[in-house]
Amino acid sequence: MNMKKFLYLLFAMFITVGLNACSPDDDPENEPPTEIPENPDDPDQPDNPDPNPNPDPGPNPNPNPNPTTGKTLIVYYSFTNNVHTVVGDLRTQIEADVIRVEPAEKGLDYAANNYAIGSALIQAIRNNPGNASSYPAIDPVEVEFGQYGTIIVAAPLWWSNMAAPLQTFLFNHGAEMVGKRIGLIVSSSSSGISGVESDAKRLIPDGNFLTPSLWIRSSQTSDCHSMIAQWLEDIGYTE
Repeated sequence: MNMKKFLYLLFAMFITVGLNACSPDDDPENEPPTEIPENPDDPDQPDNPDPNPNPDPGPNPNPNPNPTTGKTLIVYYSFTNNVHTVVGDLRTQIEADVIRVEPAEKGLDYAANNYAIGSALIQAIRNNPGNASSYPAIDPVEVEFGQYGTIIVAAPLWWSNMAAPLQTFLFNHGAEMVGKRIGLIVSSSSSGISGVESDAKRLIPDGNFLTPSLWIRSSQTSDCHSMIAQWLEDIGYTE
């Protein structure tokens, strides 16, 4: 074999090895684009994105408490009437007494200036949650809690927390709900509800909370009937 032919074969082998080393099988996987959090919408209630907006709860390690005797009470607050609509549908599916919490100061426009009033109320509670003066005044409510075995709290979400007027009611009466079965329904524009759940458990520390809570987004309000029916089944609701 002459030198020229030898050099040609050597060059061909070099090209073949180089092409194999750069084959498509060695390309890295394309990574998905970074998810951009959505901005809060104009809300039924002001809110911020939740760091874990829709977690998969998985198997429930703590089954709901056994049904108790007594009637059902629904307690709710609603500024834009989304929660009012939800409660109205709930009342077609269960028999319950209802309390609508109302602020003592009338005529406030909570939506003005990007919900500035509501933001200030929530911040006051966050600053000192154990002080009664941190909570906005509400209309007086007389309740005989002894007759109720189940209490359903229906709340709007304000800046990742329970709406301030409803927090006032629970701050005033949470100690009277010892041992009661507590169900939680939350309305929000888009944010997750973990902050509202934390508020409820802080304000009703000795309640037997039913799981899961029911999260109804504002856009789902008009079609909430089947969601409520499924939730009642999930929590083992019995009258």
